[in-house]
Amino acid sequence: MKFVTLCLALVVAGFGAVGLAAQDRPNFSGTWIGVGPQQGIRELTIKQDGSTLSLEGQPDVTKRTFKLDGSETEMSAPDGKPLLARAAWEGKTLVVTIHFPELKQDIRRLTWVIDADGQLVMETEFLGGKPQAPSKEIFKRR
Repeated sequence: MKFVTLCLALVVAGFGAVGLAAQDRPNFSGTWIGVGPQQGIRELTIKQDGSTLSLEGQPDVTKRTFKLDGSETEMSAPDGKPLLARAAWEGKTLVVTIHFPELKQDIRRLTWVIDADGQLVMETEFLGGKPQAPSKEIFKRR
C-alpha cells in the first residue's frame, strides 16, 4: 500500500512540475512596438495560446503561425521559396529554427525572451551561408 501511495505521489508531483514549467513560460500575446535604433520591424501583433503562436507586423511581416511543440511549420521566404520552421521552448526562451526543406541544416535561429524590464527581446543568428552578424530587436508592449 505504501508503494502505491508513493507511486501516486510521484505521478502527482510530476504533473505539478510540468504545470509549473508551463506557467513559467512567458506569454508574448499583445501589440509590441520596436524601441531603440533597430532597423527592422516597428510593430508586432502576437497571439499565443498553449499550442500555437501567431504573429504579424509592420512593415512587411505577413501573418505566420507556429506550433509550439517543435513540429515543422511550412512558410515561404520573401522570394517565394519554401521554408520549414520549428518553434520549441528551451526553459523560458522560445527558439525558432528555420531551414530549407531540401537542406536539413538550419539557416536561422531566433530566440524570443521577455527581459527583466518586460521587453520582448528577439535575437537572430544567421547560420551557414554568407557570414552575418547576429541581429537583436527589442520591443515594448503597447
